[in-house]
Amino acid sequence: MLRLLLFCLLLALAAACTSTHLTTGRTDHQGDRQGRYRTYYDDAHTQLFMRGRYRHGQPVGRWRYYAQAGELQHKERYRRHGLSDITYYYPSGRVAKQGHARLADEPDGLHFYWFGDWNYYSPAGALDSVQVYTLGKRTNTRHLAARQMPLAK
Repeated sequence: MLRLLLFCLLLALAAACTSTHLTTGRTDHQGDRQGRYRTYYDDAHTQLFMRGRYRHGQPVGRWRYYAQAGELQHKERYRRHGLSDITYYYPSGRVAKQGHARLADEPDGLHFYWFGDWNYYSPAGALDSVQVYTLGKRTNTRHLAARQMPLAK
């Protein structure tokens, strides 16, 4: 339920920034979102903004987010216990950065935090740096030599 609240908040923010329209979705017996959902930039449902799956109101599995031009902006893979793996892409399709995030229900509200090592890549695909996050704040950065092998597309 907590992930659903965060996801709805992010969806509302995206809707405020762009004109998106939620389509293709069902609900279960309790009224929670269930199955595949897609959101579009346009009324004709030709420019996909995001797609993913819900299970009893919670996002599960792989979610993909697209720019208005159609290229993949980032992917999220939801795991158990509020954990997710996230990968951001350059417009060329190469990986820009990747790491982990966690959803935490705290006394002052629901928070979505980056945590652990986040790998940052150059547009050519070489690993540039590793940034370490604790509760969403960068706590360390390790810059790497430019001779690293590029990440496959």
